[in-house]
Amino acid sequence: MREFDLIDRIRKTIGAPGPGTVVGIGDDAAVYEPPGGLELFTCDAFVEGVHFRRDFASFREIGSKCMVANVSDIAAMGGFPTRATVSLCVPPDMGEAQAVELYDGMLEVCRRYAVEIVGGDVVGSPSGLMVSVALLGAVDRGRVVTRAGAVVGDAIVVTGDLGASEAGLLALTRGLEGGGAVDEAKRKHLLPTPRLAEAQAIIDVATPRAMIDVSDGLSSDVRHIADESGVGITLIEEALPVAPAARKIAERVGVDPTKLVLGSGEEFELVVAISPSEVERAAEHVATVTGTRVTRIGEVTEASQGCSLVRTDGSSEPLARLGYEHLVEGGDHGA
Repeated sequence: MREFDLIDRIRKTIGAPGPGTVVGIGDDAAVYEPPGGLELFTCDAFVEGVHFRRDFASFREIGSKCMVANVSDIAAMGGFPTRATVSLCVPPDMGEAQAVELYDGMLEVCRRYAVEIVGGDVVGSPSGLMVSVALLGAVDRGRVVTRAGAVVGDAIVVTGDLGASEAGLLALTRGLEGGGAVDEAKRKHLLPTPRLAEAQAIIDVATPRAMIDVSDGLSSDVRHIADESGVGITLIEEALPVAPAARKIAERVGVDPTKLVLGSGEEFELVVAISPSEVERAAEHVATVTGTRVTRIGEVTEASQGCSLVRTDGSSEPLARLGYEHLVEGGDHGA
């Protein structure tokens, strides 16, 4: 059983969205249209040993990351987060002070992005810790961006740098020390930042046709856009913005930095399909408003061409799915 096959099966079983549901299964968040406006709704579960490890991450870091992942989904749809519910499955070896520390991490993110935790649940767990966050968001009519709108000829751009999260996980699992790049990569992995302001800045000056946050890995997430839009996508290796910390750690442990970039999950950068004529304007505005760079890394092609990677030597190869996928034997986020 594979994660995305199961999702597709569930999607077909449930059927088409009902009245009032604008976007259902298949995107970063659902879109529901109540009287007077649009709402977003997303949820994620985080399981010890799959999404985090307590020997690597503090409870504050775990809580922060759980909330960031949900805020990032709302950002990728063009909206603002508003209200959250949180459910905890608490293991026997976790005390009240640790639970409070976990909530402190979530609340730091909530205060930064004007999110209110409005409820949830706490239950006992016979083994590890599990955190489930459900998050509501709001989006102006006409500003919703899904994965399904990319068209042939669009440019593919990405915010920020890539690879540091996976590099941080490598540093943690291999016990790398030395400060500098190692500490930077560890911070990126343990305390990521959602690109909420960047998404809004792009929408303010351009019309993104499709958008997704990098949570499973660039090579997997661009495929989500391709699948939902019914197109192909070509990435250019030499254009990929490799984070300096990722490049240094890749050299230190003998890993191909391109492979690191393509497979690095939990980056929470935004991948956007946009008209080539709007790339420069969007990049300049995002840099001015947020200080984050936007890099053109590929283009949208015909569906028959599939997803591919053009290497620095000019050769082309199918884009391997290197990111994390649940329900595949041996899969593990690690921290």
